[in-house]
Amino acid sequence: MGRKVGIVLINYNGEKYISDCLNSLQAQTYANIEILFWDNHSSDTSVEIVKRLYPQVRLVESQYNYGFAKANNLAVKQMLKMGAEYILLLNVDTVADLFLVERLLEKADANTVTTARICMGKYGGANWYAGGELQLDIGNARHLYIRNYKKESPVTFISGCCMMIHKDIIKKYGLFNAEYYLYYEDTDLCMRWYLAGVRMLYIPSVKVWHKVGGSIGGYKSPLKEYYLIRNRLYFVNRYRKYIKANTKDVLCNIIISKIVCPTEYNGKMLRAACYGILDYYLGKMGKIDHKI
Repeated sequence: MGRKVGIVLINYNGEKYISDCLNSLQAQTYANIEILFWDNHSSDTSVEIVKRLYPQVRLVESQYNYGFAKANNLAVKQMLKMGAEYILLLNVDTVADLFLVERLLEKADANTVTTARICMGKYGGANWYAGGELQLDIGNARHLYIRNYKKESPVTFISGCCMMIHKDIIKKYGLFNAEYYLYYEDTDLCMRWYLAGVRMLYIPSVKVWHKVGGSIGGYKSPLKEYYLIRNRLYFVNRYRKYIKANTKDVLCNIIISKIVCPTEYNGKMLRAACYGILDYYLGKMGKIDHKI
């Protein structure tokens, strides 16, 4: 049977993505997998779709929207209790190629986390992630899109969209910091792995197609902007010993690029940016209270 892989999908109102994602996972060449579909209290037909079309998928109907970070933590805890040796974290707005589990598993071990090449859209599109790196000079992380995208290589940042993790790494270092709620939880986790010497490996021979922004209202949305700004400031302050820029430097950059001289910005995005800055300084983490 091989090593058991628990695949964790966190869903919130993702009804239009579910079938493509689950069909691709059920077609995997690797057999010993179990899928846990965690629904974060959706208001659409997500739960009904899973119950009706995918009875073999383990469904958790949360009575609360815990956000991406905490929901993953809770779901992974269940998977480990069920005997999973490896956990594959995957966004629900993705489609996996046939060999995803098999090839990520080949190079993963108790000190190595693996990830795939991630492309935009469905069965096509440009690279969205072809490796990544922590930017310790400015307190950020970035995706690599073009440079050596076909070359297997160690990286310092892996997107939470696709992570294959051994249980020992999770037990030793934990998973996401739930205070982020959405965004930067993967940057924070990779920072902890980086500081602890956990190896992160990009494997370009296997792909995931990602409908970018599908789970939060689009690639550019006020909600996303809010969390990116607030959580980046939180991340920089949390790891200030290791980051050259301080929160004042980052704040100045945000104010100039997002408020003083914005590009492709509207009133909602501007308001989201201001709320992100305000809530960081008020110490308000977790789910937002504002209607953005």
